[in-house]
Amino acid sequence: MNDKKRLPYLLSSIAIFAAAVICTMIALQSVPKYSITPLNSQWDMSINDVDLTNVSLSHFYKYYNQKTRKHDHLIMKHALPVSDIPNPVILFRSKYSTLKVYVDGKPIYDFGMDYYQKDRFLGKMVHVITLPPDYSGKELVFEMYLSEDNGYGNFEAPIFGSHPDVTGVYVQDNIIIIATGLFMFVFGLTFLCIGLIFTSYVSEIKSLVLGSLFCMNLSAWLLTYYSILSLFVYTELETQIEYFTMYVTVPYCFILLYYIGNFKGNRLYTGIMLVCCGVPLVQFALHYIFNIHMRVTLPFYHLSGLVGFGVLLFYALMIIRKKIIVPENTRIQMTGLFSFAIGQLIHLIIYVLDKFHIPTYQLANKAIISLACLMFAVCQLSTYLVYITASYAKKQENASLSHLAYADGLTNLPNRSKADKLMAELNEATDDYCILSIDLNGLKMVNDKYGHPSGDKYIKDFAKVLNNTFGEEEFCARIGGDEFIVIIRDAGSKDINTLIGRMNSALNVMNALYTEYKRSVSVGFAFRHEAPDGNSHNVYLLADQRMYENKRRMHDEMGITPRL
Repeated sequence: MNDKKRLPYLLSSIAIFAAAVICTMIALQSVPKYSITPLNSQWDMSINDVDLTNVSLSHFYKYYNQKTRKHDHLIMKHALPVSDIPNPVILFRSKYSTLKVYVDGKPIYDFGMDYYQKDRFLGKMVHVITLPPDYSGKELVFEMYLSEDNGYGNFEAPIFGSHPDVTGVYVQDNIIIIATGLFMFVFGLTFLCIGLIFTSYVSEIKSLVLGSLFCMNLSAWLLTYYSILSLFVYTELETQIEYFTMYVTVPYCFILLYYIGNFKGNRLYTGIMLVCCGVPLVQFALHYIFNIHMRVTLPFYHLSGLVGFGVLLFYALMIIRKKIIVPENTRIQMTGLFSFAIGQLIHLIIYVLDKFHIPTYQLANKAIISLACLMFAVCQLSTYLVYITASYAKKQENASLSHLAYADGLTNLPNRSKADKLMAELNEATDDYCILSIDLNGLKMVNDKYGHPSGDKYIKDFAKVLNNTFGEEEFCARIGGDEFIVIIRDAGSKDINTLIGRMNSALNVMNALYTEYKRSVSVGFAFRHEAPDGNSHNVYLLADQRMYENKRRMHDEMGITPRL
């Protein structure tokens, strides 16, 4: 498929995605009614026995030159703004720690202490903390116990404001992620259902089914990685879902490439794939059996991801250089998979830069990872469109070939092969049926006197009469030069003689209009019950015998030398 033919599929896919994103943005659009205040600076902090004053949370690493450790006790203090906004809340995103909140020494919020005491995994969580009505100007205190090493390299500033405004702004700040996540989930679920319908019939669609599952997995990862899920559906397992869906990303990519690249039998690729697929299984076992938290084994995911990217890059270059020839739908899927891998690589680079406190533009990071996911989904959608179009074209081609195999070229009626096939099916029939054997009278004379074009017209004119007489309900076929057959399955409800009379009347009308030569046919018919064994071939022979008896009589009357 050339670029011009591929373009409509790509544009259609982009248009569908754009419509979904625009609808999501419109639905989730929010405009704050009251002021919103990020509480980033002027914090007094205490980490174990170390006191810090006037700390800026976004540059916490500049004030505390050590890495935070598991079991560190952290206290943060800040004066609440002097304000009278209604429904006041603080939105804060904790990372791998407990959180207890006080206002002027009075506890108002508590999270995670039971997990911490049992050494269970505490992940990231978005907390929307309701403040008391008399909050204005009072002291806000956060008390945290860290459950992971290096849990806080820096902090995201808490946000103070009215509840609808704060949550609305948080949604707006993450609108790209939310739109992408919802689109990926709906797209994946929809096409998973479509794919499962056809997967047992068409093996090639298995990669599309796997791609649909991958889209749903990416949706869950995006919404949990940016702590969106807990904002709408509160769950303490959000970070576990994040790590689970992230860790299976590499196996998904390997298995997808295995199917779309047709690497069955490639031992090297299969070996690398099995090793990389085994890594998350080990990580899950360490987490759920030995309580070695998934965050601790994160470097193994990064390593397997880099190996996967290298393998994908190698095969992508092989395909681009045409050293490996692949179908068009495979090329499109490879484009989506490679685009996603590049986005993940950039995301990893930004993640490392953040670890070293090198400033990055987080909105750009969100846009890059969203674009990578969406590029994969768009290529999946394009592949579906290509596949559907190709399947339709193949169906049309098969129908055309089937028509050519079973249709008479002159009359477009079914031919002898089609008739023989139906006759074989009739041997299994239990109901009574009728077979008519029909021969044109005087075809040879018309051919000899007026030429074969006139003879062909005679045959085609009769084919029209046959169709008009018996319609689509009955089977009519041309099985030889001047030989036709009609099979009436529901013979008990039809008056055969009346139908034959109607056919002869139509020929007489044609003779009156076109007097060049006379058109007539000889007919014989027989029923299934007339053949002792019910064999369709014997029924046809009986009908054919009766037809020839009529033919002799009619030829004698017309003075035609019979061609028997």
